[in-house]
Amino acid sequence: MFYDNIYKICRDKGTSPTVILKELGYSTGNVSKWKSGSVPNIEMALAIARKLGVSLDYLITLENELRETLWNSLITLEKSPLDSALSESDREWLNIIALIPEDKQEMCKDFLRTHMVVPEKFVDQKKA
Repeated sequence: MFYDNIYKICRDKGTSPTVILKELGYSTGNVSKWKSGSVPNIEMALAIARKLGVSLDYLITLENELRETLWNSLITLEKSPLDSALSESDREWLNIIALIPEDKQEMCKDFLRTHMVVPEKFVDQKKA
């Protein structure tokens, strides 16, 4: 049930569904609806997921515990001494990569490789 999922995620993050709804500008009456088995519309669910720093599928299903663990690890990494060695762009890439499903990672790597700039010393060799 959606309420159980959002309650667990909020508890793990030290907040509550009511606080999240207030911060997003939604009616706190939604919590009562969720307790009765209702679910939010897609826009609200996406806003909640983003606010909580989880994927939409995790908010709905509580699956992908590994991705959630990786996400939390990245947040910890940002607070570590390594943080100064990482640019904002590097952190963004790490966050994106950590959330790619394992079965899609190879496809994503191949896609990115096709968009890499070829070093100038290899340009002539590629044409041959």
